[in-house]
Amino acid sequence: MSVTTTPADLAATGAPRPFRLRLIPPLETYPAVVSFAQTVPGKIALLLLFGAGLKFALPEWKELTLFLALITVFPQHRRLLVTLGMLQWTFLLPLEKTAFSLGLLFPLLMKAGSCLIGGVLFWCAVRFRRSLFGRRPILVLLVGYAAFAYVASVLVGTFRGAALLWSFSGIFAFYLWFIAYALLDRDSKDRDSFGLQLGTFRPFWGSTDTPYPKGSSYLRRIEARSPEQLAVVQLKGLKLLAWALILKEVFSAFQWLIYKQLAIPTFATAFEQSVHRAPYPWFVCWTSLVAAFLEAVLSLSVTGHEIIACCRMAGFAALRNTYRPLQSRTIAEFWNRYYYYFKELLVDVFFYPAFMRYFKKRPKMRLFFATIAAASFGNAYYHFFSEPGTIATLGFWKSMVAFQPYMFYCLVLGVAIGISQLRKRRPIPTGWVRGKLVPSLVVALFYCLLHVFADTSRSYPIHEHFRFLAHLFALRS
Repeated sequence: MSVTTTPADLAATGAPRPFRLRLIPPLETYPAVVSFAQTVPGKIALLLLFGAGLKFALPEWKELTLFLALITVFPQHRRLLVTLGMLQWTFLLPLEKTAFSLGLLFPLLMKAGSCLIGGVLFWCAVRFRRSLFGRRPILVLLVGYAAFAYVASVLVGTFRGAALLWSFSGIFAFYLWFIAYALLDRDSKDRDSFGLQLGTFRPFWGSTDTPYPKGSSYLRRIEARSPEQLAVVQLKGLKLLAWALILKEVFSAFQWLIYKQLAIPTFATAFEQSVHRAPYPWFVCWTSLVAAFLEAVLSLSVTGHEIIACCRMAGFAALRNTYRPLQSRTIAEFWNRYYYYFKELLVDVFFYPAFMRYFKKRPKMRLFFATIAAASFGNAYYHFFSEPGTIATLGFWKSMVAFQPYMFYCLVLGVAIGISQLRKRRPIPTGWVRGKLVPSLVVALFYCLLHVFADTSRSYPIHEHFRFLAHLFALRS
């Protein structure tokens, strides 16, 4: 269910491949290029090219390029520099770019408090292995945070300090899954100290609430160990950044064509018109839905490529976050290709614990149950608590009721992935149409329709989503 990094990711592939016309050549496969990238002029050229690309991708491109240069010069201190980079990007850069005020101080203190709590939990998990927390650190962490969020939502508005309590709850949610990965690393024989674990808490190369790329144990496994490996990884990082810039232009052109030239309404607009009982024609709604689905794929690809490119430039052979999802032939394969690190988070935190503990004598039930635990329950938990502001506004239970559309999305997704994994694989039909095009279109259609319910805003009840779905097939006016 998960894809692991192989040693081949850290080495040149030897002789160049046969010539094929490619938009971005496979630089890491050319021994001469790899050898040049190991020299001082080669490293300077790589950093200059990468920095020039970052200028069109990220506002902090100067600081990021300088820090990547520092890691390139001192590779033996890479992990320590990653931690220093995290501290720089989390605490010092905000102070440099914003005038000092109490409004800035409180969030920084809350971030520091979240990291401190992560350190205490890591120490407790290592020190008190036989305690309840030591035996089930992830379970206690997730249940504890859910209870804390519930209490904070109840107390909002009851006294002056309640707002600060809820603000801290929201900031801690940003660090929740990074702390979870640190706790998972406590059983590793070669586990890192908390000082190195800290570098993976929203690392300097960027991340969403989902850790990119996973935690400290993963960084140890994919770290470049030799000048040749570093050259290969950095060349792959440069290529990935180039792909990100190309896809960013494609994304802009796509939006210009669909929304400006063709005047297709956005999916949000089409859905709102449906709620107001003035829907667009069914074929217009189909177009807006397909456009929104493709937008989501392109947007996630650009963001993930930029982050992983920087991670590779720092010397870590991280796998891409999004890799050709529209070529997927099964529902499970699409889930693995579309948002790899989110899938890996759910697998590590929810799938494996369920798989290792339940239905051991019934293999199919075991796999299906663990898949539901990850793709359904874990997915819903992650997104429910990732938007704490809505919980504070609506209240905990009303927010949960309003979350029904996405819970339905998670349930259908989990069941579909489970069935996809259990199905007996038939021989792949010969021919491009039957073997590739038709299966990929069916999978894309499934996720496109499911996108109708992929709403975490809690703005509309679930029956409105079913109404829009029915209108797509001209079943409702």
